[in-house]
Amino acid sequence: MLGDGTTETKLTPTHIGTDTNWATVSTGSTHTLAVKTDGTLWAWGDNRIGQLGDGTTDTRLAPTHIGTATDWSTVSAGAYFTVAAKTDGTLWAWGANFDGQLGDGTTNFHFTPARVGAGTDWATIETGEAFTVASKTDGSLWAWGANNVGQLGDGTTSPRLTPTQVGSATDWLTVGAGIQHTAAMRG
Repeated sequence: MLGDGTTETKLTPTHIGTDTNWATVSTGSTHTLAVKTDGTLWAWGDNRIGQLGDGTTDTRLAPTHIGTATDWSTVSAGAYFTVAAKTDGTLWAWGANFDGQLGDGTTNFHFTPARVGAGTDWATIETGEAFTVASKTDGSLWAWGANNVGQLGDGTTSPRLTPTQVGSATDWLTVGAGIQHTAAMRG
């Protein structure tokens, strides 16, 4: 679902709407989220598990405004869940939570953005198929969710329901997540 209001397959790039103020975009398995330069959050695509964050399970064929907040800074879409950060450094998550990928200490699904912990120092976020990795402003690396093949990097294959620090290094610069693996770069 490309967000152009249709379900047609496109073989060339297709302009989504007429807006020109998109700042960042992230795609999950079947859904897309984006932040505009005004800090608003938008989503479209499959929503059967609430991964769009609009409080419904309705599929959206075009970008749909999520909530009223104007302080979203970045977003990352996983397989059937989403994690986003606000400009105040807080972390939010919604959608599927089979393996604790929302980081709230439970496996409960959320259909609207729910705050993850009390931290205000989240810097970057990336989502894999059913896990999340993120860095904090102090350069530390954190991970949570599915860990069946060691994708969290904590030396185990145990899932983590809350953000868990990976090692003790504080010089992590960037992180990337694949379906079931993570790669990160230190400074």
